[in-house]
Amino acid sequence: MGFSCSYLFLSRMTPRSRQSNLPWLERKSSGNGQWSHELAESGGRISDLIAERIRTAVSDGILAPGSRLLSERELAQRLNASRESVREAYRSLEVAGLLVIRRGKEGGAFVREVDHEPITRSLSMLLRLGKTTHRELTEARLLIEPPIARLAARRATQSDIEAMGDLIDRHAAAIRGGDDPRKYDLQFHRAMAECAKNLPLTILMNSLADLMVEALSDVDIPLETRSRTVEFHRVVFDAIHKKDEERAFDLMQQHIGDVQKRLKKPWFHRKRTNHARARSKK
Repeated sequence: MGFSCSYLFLSRMTPRSRQSNLPWLERKSSGNGQWSHELAESGGRISDLIAERIRTAVSDGILAPGSRLLSERELAQRLNASRESVREAYRSLEVAGLLVIRRGKEGGAFVREVDHEPITRSLSMLLRLGKTTHRELTEARLLIEPPIARLAARRATQSDIEAMGDLIDRHAAAIRGGDDPRKYDLQFHRAMAECAKNLPLTILMNSLADLMVEALSDVDIPLETRSRTVEFHRVVFDAIHKKDEERAFDLMQQHIGDVQKRLKKPWFHRKRTNHARARSKK
């Protein structure tokens, strides 16, 4: 990047007394103290180069969540760059969800704690904009959820098992009490994904669950179907609890297949059609 020193340290002491004391940016020796050489090579802007170095440092674990970065002025001085370039880099990373900018005496730019919600929301929105159909949604679930169930059976911890068991009990209680059990239905699928300990699958499952919430919001699900759902969850949970990977896979496959059959029921299409008409009149 056109610097004469060997390494630059990016972060400062954080409010939690955590400090990253590893080099994040190697200064290339060009003697002119400018970014021109690498900028010409990349064809990008100085702010983009700064942002890329920070992203790399975070992904490599050099900058941990909670790390406080140098102020705009300090980093600009060390890089011999403008404060505007540093400010733009920080802002772009804040928009991307990688940094959080806090104001005040204890403020500054901090590496954001791990939060997958922005990614999940973005993926859900893309699927909505693409007008994902119920058929496509269940096809995707059929491909994704059985392998998730298998991994959950392999990797679920005791605390995972206890949480899932409690969730199923609350699901059954909601049905008995006449409450809307749909939130527990979807929470079970989210919890199963968490048990799989696989981040991409968790993000995919949460995005699909968001769409499921929307898809079922206007459907009055019969009591018999609700009860059947919770019983399916019980047997899947039992397989996960017993670490029976293949049974968990097969049962989840059956469960999603059962959901596919429900889409053909008259009550499902009637409610959706009525709702669609009501919206079209607004």
